[in-house]
Amino acid sequence: MADKPSHSRIRVALAQFCVAQSLELEELYEALGLTPTEADSEAIAHLAGVLDGMNVASSRIRQHGLDNWAREV
Repeated sequence: MADKPSHSRIRVALAQFCVAQSLELEELYEALGLTPTEADSEAIAHLAGVLDGMNVASSRIRQHGLDNWAREV
């Protein structure tokens, strides 16, 4: 049996899903019947950071290609 994924890994997977489906975090919370004030502030901050990083990376990949996206331009 596989080990249970950490909360951090689950947040990364959730962020990947949101980006892949073009979902905003607020839409996800609304669909789950939650408000950001009801959620753990550390989890929200982590998920927002992951989403921001994924958005920056995907934008740079589109601009510079997969091989050069992380290079300083």
